Amino acid sequence: MVTATREATDRTKVPESTGVIDAAALAEAHVVHPADIMGRIPGVYQAWLSGNHHVTSIRQPINFNPLYLYLENGIPKQAPGFFETNALFDMNMSQISRLEITKGPGTALYGSDAVAGIISVFTLPPPEDFSGSIKLQGSTRGYKQALISLGGTTGAHGLRADINLVQDSGWRDHTDSDNQMGTFTWNIDNGGKLTVRNTLILTRVNQDSPGSNLSRAEFKNTPRINLSPIDFRLVEGVRFSSRIDYDLGDSLLSLNPYMRWGRTKLMPFFQLAFDPAYFDESATSVGAQLKLRHDFSDRLRLIVGSDVDYTSGSRTDTQILPVRNGRFYVSYTDLDTIYDFKVKALTLSPYIHGEWQITDRLRATAGVRYDYTHYDYTNNLPTIIDPRDSHNRPPSQSFHYNNFTPKAGLTYDVTDRLNAFVSYRQAFRVPTTTQLFRPGTSSRSTELKPVKAESIEVGVRGGWERFSFDLSLYTMKIKDDILVFTNNTTGVRDIQNAGDTRHKGVEIGMTAEITDTLSASVSYARTDNHFIEWFPVASADLSGNKINRSPRDVGNARVVWRPSFLNGGRFEISWEHAGKYFMDDNNTQVYEGHDLLHLAANMFVVRNVELFVRLHNVTNARYATNSRFSAFNGQELKPGLPRTLFGGVGVSF
Repeated sequence: MVTATREATDRTKVPESTGVIDAAALAEAHVVHPADIMGRIPGVYQAWLSGNHHVTSIRQPINFNPLYLYLENGIPKQAPGFFETNALFDMNMSQISRLEITKGPGTALYGSDAVAGIISVFTLPPPEDFSGSIKLQGSTRGYKQALISLGGTTGAHGLRADINLVQDSGWRDHTDSDNQMGTFTWNIDNGGKLTVRNTLILTRVNQDSPGSNLSRAEFKNTPRINLSPIDFRLVEGVRFSSRIDYDLGDSLLSLNPYMRWGRTKLMPFFQLAFDPAYFDESATSVGAQLKLRHDFSDRLRLIVGSDVDYTSGSRTDTQILPVRNGRFYVSYTDLDTIYDFKVKALTLSPYIHGEWQITDRLRATAGVRYDYTHYDYTNNLPTIIDPRDSHNRPPSQSFHYNNFTPKAGLTYDVTDRLNAFVSYRQAFRVPTTTQLFRPGTSSRSTELKPVKAESIEVGVRGGWERFSFDLSLYTMKIKDDILVFTNNTTGVRDIQNAGDTRHKGVEIGMTAEITDTLSASVSYARTDNHFIEWFPVASADLSGNKINRSPRDVGNARVVWRPSFLNGGRFEISWEHAGKYFMDDNNTQVYEGHDLLHLAANMFVVRNVELFVRLHNVTNARYATNSRFSAFNGQELKPGLPRTLFGGVGVSF
């Protein structure tokens, strides 16, 4: 079952590639970071940078671009245009019931940012009976976590509280972090037509530094060092949502009101060399999703609805004077305020989606969505429009974007156990407020247009008694992609709608139950991300080149043995693969890729007491979670976590 239409739907009825990690798999994995488990879905690669930092690649290069829509219980975690690079940074991934990833453009029910995929998490529901659990976990490199859950249901009311507390000294120098997250749920269901699900999420994550990139020699010989211990990230958030469903028989009326507040205070380490500054931004949103689903018959369904989101945000950037001791940034002094602006954004998004069971085996799906986004921007500092200036500031202004995105697909049951699909989907994303109004050296940022994507995908999936598989092939073209061009001589960065890119690949996943106690699974993707046409400057034609940080292939394989003497536990060995890629758009420097081996085991001492252990990077391989190259800085690599032992105990009652 998947929730592509915001309701649980048989996966074989959805003409798109979707991967699901269910509650049992999540509980068994004892997730510390989402990178621990997301690679099990074919074509999904996520690197654990440090603390809660991450970088994701789904049908795209490894980058921090706003190409993915992140959902909590179906509600976008961020407003359109207010994308935060590490969107999972303050999501409580250790206490969720389900992780679902839709690859490629979203359906008609999802708007801006759902270009390359949708990452959707679902919080844990209240248990039927009063129960709780406590789990303590730690590592040999200073990671400590406490998870506490408590809940129950009385009559029509179900309550649940989940608390996640983390202290992590970090394996690299000056990369300490502290996390406090809480998820609180109140469900109302009296067995009648009306159900209400309320969720409140509170988060605070404070990290000293994510750890700088290193030169090739430093990466090889001294990977623990951190050249920028002065940088930091503080993220605080409050998010509330309610799902109100009213069953009308052949129809279902859903209203999902929500509010969110978030604050980020950040000094990016990568800016210290060319634009040293830190920023403090916050945003408050209110919105709602209204949807009516009506079944005209058991063969014809229509969904109509509209989303509305109003967000008011502000941002202040302070320039700093960093002090260096050799290659290390050791302190800084505040200088001038270089940006101070406010943005009010209103998004209105009506849509219509239809499903027609043409025959017993053939099903058609089609929909269209219209998105209207209005920005009202106020600049609180003097205007600067000068391509020679390091901090251009557009004048106060208002403008809007309009986007229609159609989708259509077919699914066909070849047999009772074999299903095929084909789909055509469009997607877009509006330029972010940072790209528009914090342009740095770019002097024409407010001329940026929305990024548009067009995708065609075909796939086959099937399942038999002990074997199942998924196979999909896709091609996606992105027009007016917003890319950053870095002058290799000066290090100056310019942002622009830089041309067209092509993204294509094949993804396959297989699972086999070899015996009653032994199973194996494999996920693998072969990808190609390249420029169709890109002239970052008149003298530089990169058309046809591979896009930097585009792994040739990514893969994940697991073998699990569940002997009876572990009382429901398992032994697991897993392999993680990232292929080689170019570190620069000129395709002159190569990162060789890496392979990692992991071990895990858990057992139940008694029914309600679990012991678990996991050995990350068994061979202690030296690998990079992110890398890049420029003539200005040379090769820069971020080292990944060395061999580390995690372990803990969980008690339920």
